[in-house]
Amino acid sequence: MPRAIHPMLATIVDAVFDSDEWFYEIKWDGYRSIVHYGENDGSFRMMSRNQNEQTADFPELHSIAGQLECGQCILDGEIVALDENGRASFSLMQQRSGLSLEGKRRTPDRSIFIVYYVFDLLYLDGYSLLRVDLEERKRLLAEVVRPNELLRISEHFVGNGTALLAAARQQNLEGIVAKRRKSCYIEKRSREWQKIKITQRQECVIGGYTDPRGSRENFGSLILGLYDKQGRLIPVGQAGSGFTHNSHANMWKLLHQRESKENPFFGKVDSPRKTHWVKPDLVAEIKFTEWTHESDSKGGGLKMRAPVFEGLRKDKEPRECVLE
Repeated sequence: MPRAIHPMLATIVDAVFDSDEWFYEIKWDGYRSIVHYGENDGSFRMMSRNQNEQTADFPELHSIAGQLECGQCILDGEIVALDENGRASFSLMQQRSGLSLEGKRRTPDRSIFIVYYVFDLLYLDGYSLLRVDLEERKRLLAEVVRPNELLRISEHFVGNGTALLAAARQQNLEGIVAKRRKSCYIEKRSREWQKIKITQRQECVIGGYTDPRGSRENFGSLILGLYDKQGRLIPVGQAGSGFTHNSHANMWKLLHQRESKENPFFGKVDSPRKTHWVKPDLVAEIKFTEWTHESDSKGGGLKMRAPVFEGLRKDKEPRECVLE
């Protein structure tokens, strides 16, 4: 059984489509996790998309090993915190994992209910399934997994992405994922899996900040960027809202520790206020309304409209934040 699996990632697309050649699933807003299970040696490991150990962080999920009808297997899924309405909440997930909005570690709130939504089977009893069609992997997954309160199979629907997206929008979910039924499992981003978002969210690299305005202290807005195909950090917007008094003060400490004289961005950063640069090693979760394409006189390129800071992502590497 392989020790490491790099998760297959979906490519974002602008519009939903219907096709009988595709499966459609809910896009869960949590932490990606690859589960490695071995009955003979009693092994159970949970690994993040960046190959970081999650096993000790979520002890309540260890019991899902007892729900697996196999000797050895590797599962792909998402650890999700659910609100009182059963909706995935990234904010609750941060509280459960012990990561505050300002990125500081604190005591995890284990009163928050989490589940593991599994959507793929990558290895089974001595056989790699990476080159097996998704449709067959889904069939085997249903045979291996006995769902319960903590372990759920992410339901998929054939052909009708439009209807699922409408249902997801009605439930205020983040979006859906379309997966080609005949797709193999590719350990990188692929157009064989495509994501269609309702709530626009983007992980961005923090590359600088602006001076505060009026009575505000510390800093005004975070200057955000995404890497292009040439590995250049492109400015895509500035987020000044979404902070509490404490998270704003703590973010200032993180920025101050990373002060740099070097501008990490390629291209003009358009701001009426003085800009300052930082080492680009922090990743922020950003919520925004839509992408806009600004003229060259305003800095050029794609920009996020009305970006709001949601928190820091310790599970994402800056180089993963790319223009799609």
